Amino acid sequence: MMKINKRQIIFLILITSIIGCQEANTPQTDLTAFSVDSNHILLNGNPLDIRGVVYVVGYPGYIPWEVESRHPLPADLQMWVNEDIDNIVALGANTIRLWSAPQYCYEVIQETGSLNIVQTIWFDGEVENFQNETFKESSKQYIREVIQRMFMGTDGTVPPLLAFVVGNELSEQSILSTNLLNPSINSYVGEFIATDTTLTATEAFLAEMADHTKSYYSQLFDVVPLTTYANDIRTAEIIDTPFLDFRSHNAYSYAVDYYLEDPPTGSSSGTIFQGWLEYLKNMVPDKPLLITETGLSVSPGVPSTGPPNYGYGGNTEEEQAQGLIQNLDDAESSIAPLAGVIIHEYLDAWWKFGLEDSYTQDPDDIEEWFGIMKLSQDGDAVIVTSRMAYNQIQTRWTGDE
Repeated sequence: MMKINKRQIIFLILITSIIGCQEANTPQTDLTAFSVDSNHILLNGNPLDIRGVVYVVGYPGYIPWEVESRHPLPADLQMWVNEDIDNIVALGANTIRLWSAPQYCYEVIQETGSLNIVQTIWFDGEVENFQNETFKESSKQYIREVIQRMFMGTDGTVPPLLAFVVGNELSEQSILSTNLLNPSINSYVGEFIATDTTLTATEAFLAEMADHTKSYYSQLFDVVPLTTYANDIRTAEIIDTPFLDFRSHNAYSYAVDYYLEDPPTGSSSGTIFQGWLEYLKNMVPDKPLLITETGLSVSPGVPSTGPPNYGYGGNTEEEQAQGLIQNLDDAESSIAPLAGVIIHEYLDAWWKFGLEDSYTQDPDDIEEWFGIMKLSQDGDAVIVTSRMAYNQIQTRWTGDE
């Protein structure tokens, strides 16, 4: 009788899942390296102070949502990915938040052996009804595609996956319309997640997507992953995720007084950014809170606001550096302990409006200027250089003066 080893079994599961024939498997939950307590994400039982950066593979002539399915990558993209991940390691980061990552990213991260992955699962946050069956099935298909790329990029070896971010900043209008269209949906029961009957239809959608993520990942890797959802200030009061492993928020200093009439102030620094972080943590004190994004744009087409809250665009490179260090100080000195902070973002995003947009950087497009590394061009050559923010964060995270 022919013997089949574990890797062959996992590979067979992958192949059958691609053609729609998934097989049941009972995961070894005790193999999961990452877990949580009330304040921290734990790595092998020890608190991990998450120092992270958002990374998207987006260069002139390339757009991330097309790049992610390409394998092999063009030689120039491979070179840039290698350099970028080396720079993220040199920054002193221990975590990388990925969006639209190609298989090659996982290969390089696996080789470095020093970065944990926070993997974003992006859904269209503007649809009318998250409970639409066609939309749910396409979302699940995308989840499987992301996990398959992780599997192929690590040759079936368990990757250093800290957690999946299952959904990012769903819009208020879509949340409310989904809830209105589906008043009878108030719970979810799946393989790994079972809720009570106090959920909204949008929350039940997130529970279903997180359960599918846990289920499919555990089939391929025999490990049950952590899951979270990246909320933001606009919807902090209308969506809750007690069924997920920890809470995550995208938090920006300039947004606090824009959206809140009477924002709280911090217990230590007195800033409203720290006050907001403490408010978020105190909303759910028994689960860790990870700041999955914070950043400042240096777009030149907007007037500078300056400290203490800085602005949505218009910051000088010096103000970006000062503001991000202040954000890190606020998180570290918070009386309500946080799991860590992920900086948005590593590289300027020229590609926001598609391929044609990717060739130039619009001075008026605030979203294209959040990088702690900047892009420039010299003829056909693409040049990546560090901003002051990169250098100051590197000094802070590595301790090298």
